[in-house]
Amino acid sequence: MTVPEIARVRRNPVSAAFLLVSVGVLLVALTTDRENVRFLAFDSAELPRRWYAFVTYGFVHVDVNHIIVNMLILIWVGVWVERLIGSRRYVLLVFSAILAGAVTLFARRTAGIGFSAAAAAILFYYHCAFPRKRELPFHIPNVVLPIALFVLSAAAIVFRWLPTVGHFPHIAGALVGLIYLTLFRSKHKPVEADGIESTDSVAVYHPRAGFGKRAGDQPDSDAD
Repeated sequence: MTVPEIARVRRNPVSAAFLLVSVGVLLVALTTDRENVRFLAFDSAELPRRWYAFVTYGFVHVDVNHIIVNMLILIWVGVWVERLIGSRRYVLLVFSAILAGAVTLFARRTAGIGFSAAAAAILFYYHCAFPRKRELPFHIPNVVLPIALFVLSAAAIVFRWLPTVGHFPHIAGALVGLIYLTLFRSKHKPVEADGIESTDSVAVYHPRAGFGKRAGDQPDSDAD
């Protein structure tokens, strides 16, 4: 039986921790009272008293439907991004996206919860890092997904579709993902896949395939 990649905790400890924290908060909300996790949510009206909510809101979900998509992105894509750039840079990527999402909530004087901004950063980072790979249904190139999501989010803002969805945090997270891709691309690390780890010292590998193209740079030694 194939072991889910998220279960390989030693290879992706941060992704596993984010999953456990998010699910843990959800379980508290479902088994007790949603009000018990409200203090973690971002609410502009509660600032500056809840200053910490600029970060904690990203791990708050209060129903199963809300958490499923975010955690699927974390499980399916996040683990590979973490292995690709190293856990330290991955933490920086995720928290920067969460903070960027919170800034949009603050600017609009509204409230919000969820891992969506970070999920957008992860998704955009990965699919734009390997734009020509065809890992989407019907062998569609990876780059099509972030382009489609960006266009849909922009259209939703313009035409006011799904007003309860955090379109601004999504776009903010996506932009963070693209910015960090430009910063970290040369620091990509060889990634073990299918039980085989390459010993070549190239900087960029496609993680799901286990093979990649030479980029000429050595991976950083402090990116674990």
